[in-house]
Amino acid sequence: MDITISQNIPCNKYSKMKTNSSSLVSHSDAGFEQPSKCSSFSLKDTSSDTFIPYQNTKSGNVSFSGKFFSALSKLNKTNKDDNSPQDIPNEFAADISSGIKRVMQKDIPPSNFSFVMTPDEFRELLPSFNAENFISSKENQENGIYCVDLDYQSTFSSGLENVFDILDNAAEYADKYYEKTGKEFIFAVTDRDCIEGLQHLLRTAGSDPEKYKHLKIVPGLKMSFAHKAPNSTIGYENSDMLIYGINPFSKNIIDFVDTTINKRKKMMVDFIGDVNELYPEFSYNVIEFAEQNRMRYKKSFGVPNLYWRAREYAETKGDTEIKGISMVPDEIIEEAQAIIDDLGKVYLGSDQKTFSAWDSQIITNNDVNKEIKKVFGKYSTHKEESGKVVSSAENLYESMIDCLDKEKEKPVLAIASPFYFSHYYEEQKSKTFDKVVSFFKELKEHSKGMLLAFESIVPFYDLDENLTPAIIKNFNEYIQEHTDLYEVGGSFAKRNQEN
Repeated sequence: MDITISQNIPCNKYSKMKTNSSSLVSHSDAGFEQPSKCSSFSLKDTSSDTFIPYQNTKSGNVSFSGKFFSALSKLNKTNKDDNSPQDIPNEFAADISSGIKRVMQKDIPPSNFSFVMTPDEFRELLPSFNAENFISSKENQENGIYCVDLDYQSTFSSGLENVFDILDNAAEYADKYYEKTGKEFIFAVTDRDCIEGLQHLLRTAGSDPEKYKHLKIVPGLKMSFAHKAPNSTIGYENSDMLIYGINPFSKNIIDFVDTTINKRKKMMVDFIGDVNELYPEFSYNVIEFAEQNRMRYKKSFGVPNLYWRAREYAETKGDTEIKGISMVPDEIIEEAQAIIDDLGKVYLGSDQKTFSAWDSQIITNNDVNKEIKKVFGKYSTHKEESGKVVSSAENLYESMIDCLDKEKEKPVLAIASPFYFSHYYEEQKSKTFDKVVSFFKELKEHSKGMLLAFESIVPFYDLDENLTPAIIKNFNEYIQEHTDLYEVGGSFAKRNQEN
């Protein structure tokens, strides 16, 4: 699955966007807007929820179950009625406390981190979740059913809210939720291949535990990886895994994330340098590439699948330069007018044209692009003749598992956006689903006991008009019927920005 990065996703949890059905959308990198004040937690009308609840065979009733409360009550080590932080720190809390002191030069006692859910606590609670609990609709909020959100992203990654606003909004909802149920709201920020936001979140919450006393935070991360593919015609894919119960101050984790980002930086510089040496007349440069890919707000440039963006930049610039040389002024004016007319249709809402991230077309020059693809082959994820998947800019699944297995407390893994593994082969649905499930079982077998769940509620599914509620429901049920994976989900972010 060669994931195409979608940019400029609107801030609307249930909005629709037409996409090219032949493209696969990653919800990893929806654009790099500056922090925006929008939230999934306010009681706004989100009644257009795409996701249809279904029976969870592992947790019984799909409604808000007593089993959830029973499991959660075991996590409360002190009486919450006194509105005071818990005084019984665990080793996980102690490690986070020492990590903040080492990395962020902030001294916070371990007892202030009793709100942090350990990996073992998360494992114990995982079987009690069901689809309804992850959906932040107005009705679910008002009825106290929306009780857990395990996929929320900040501006450090793909979200539109800064991590401090996210934390405050989550705490505000948690207080209201506690008034209704007497229970804590469970929450995870899962930035993609980035732990800086989580570090700031834990430091901020630990500095004022009274303010966040009704939150139970699961330290999360979304990590991308390259792997062989069950349905891809090219034999490999780049996907991502949700990781829960991670210590973002672990030197092992910090080094792994830093290495990932540095590999991508090096790839980007080396690839653009190579194509510039091949075609110096086109004047390729890293700054222009960064600007065109809206990365000026990203300090790390460590976005997933960066090499695909670099290739598109190289091909597009080459095509533009060649075409510009060969065109006479009248032709340039005529093409510019055509572009203006096209944009006019977009903004006038003409039925003939619907704006989306896939509207741009690359007019290729075969000779140039053939040479660029040769250079690109050195850097992209690909299969060797032996069948082994290799990548200079992405982690392999095995290396990710080896890294996580070194952690003192093993985290919990969940397959993110599992439907994208099916490649939308609707006409081969059952056959495709079988392949996907077999591959998930293989991933679990090699996860050293850490892969326990899949993401059943994925807001970005709702952006594709080809994914109906029935298809998603059937796919989720199929996974549950044929594996022993539990379900997780989250709102990602409220994308209905109020004016």
